[in-house]
Amino acid sequence: MPRPRSAHVTEVKAALVARLQGGFAQPGGRFLSTRAVAQRFAVSYQTAHRLLGELEAEGLLQRRAASGSYHPGQSVTLRGVQLIFHSRAKRKGSFGAHLMELIEHVLREHGVPFVRSWIDAHVAPRLRTDHYPVAWECRAAVEAAAVAKKFALCLNDRPPVGIGGAYVDAVTTDDFSGGACAAELLKERTRRRHGFAVLGGPVDDPRNLQRIAGFRAHLPGAHVINATTWFIEGGRACAREILAGNPTGIFACNDRLAEALIEHCRLHGAPLPPLVGFDNAPVAERLRLTTVGIPWNAMVAQAANVITARLQGGNEPARSISLAHEPILRLTC
Repeated sequence: MPRPRSAHVTEVKAALVARLQGGFAQPGGRFLSTRAVAQRFAVSYQTAHRLLGELEAEGLLQRRAASGSYHPGQSVTLRGVQLIFHSRAKRKGSFGAHLMELIEHVLREHGVPFVRSWIDAHVAPRLRTDHYPVAWECRAAVEAAAVAKKFALCLNDRPPVGIGGAYVDAVTTDDFSGGACAAELLKERTRRRHGFAVLGGPVDDPRNLQRIAGFRAHLPGAHVINATTWFIEGGRACAREILAGNPTGIFACNDRLAEALIEHCRLHGAPLPPLVGFDNAPVAERLRLTTVGIPWNAMVAQAANVITARLQGGNEPARSISLAHEPILRLTC
């Protein structure tokens, strides 16, 4: 007569069943190996092997000789990338257009097929089953992928918090740190600690708030005016007001806003205070604008690595990669 199963082994099996039936794993995704079960739950290799065999017989697990154990179901074969970009990336010379150009170039270099989806920020697109979504400025797309437990990649943004974050890879930068970097550049240029101003973007954009918070962590008395958009039109509407205070220096939370300030000073023959932008968009080079640069090439290279791993069947938990900014010193600081 076989020995009765110990309470510990019964608990181990219950834990394995709960893990398999939790509803968060990808169909066809790899499960714990026999050795991993033995080590994690402090049972013998033979006991772990027997438990996995029982789970397979109960239809909760699939085992493949010389390969390992897998969650039941057929994994989806990804055939390409679905680029989901906010429609403002269609605007020539914009931050989004530049990023789209770079990511398309690297996908072609790697021989990765891709399709484009243009949407507005709060509209959830239809996600292609056999494509890996790569999103910029489309939070609804990222959240839809997380709800569907579908792997996705967000560019220059944070993944969703909570359970959904386990499915959304991210390659981004630290906006708070970038704002602090801008403050340090202006302090070094002016040798002053007071009288600074910030021309921010939309007040409901978390990146804008983080950039301002980082700047004010170094220069807490900075006066802040927020534009209604990230485009030059938003900066034009605020230029007279922010320059009227004769600030010691100005941090523009993106390069298009900085462009509006430069344009205003040129049109009215006014002196331009020391100015630092953010992004290092293509317009920054033309304007010779000192800016806190997003490391575009490094971001796209990291994105290519994540995309390649997912298309090759990688189903490990999502990764969030944060890149340091690159201060770009030019004439206008």
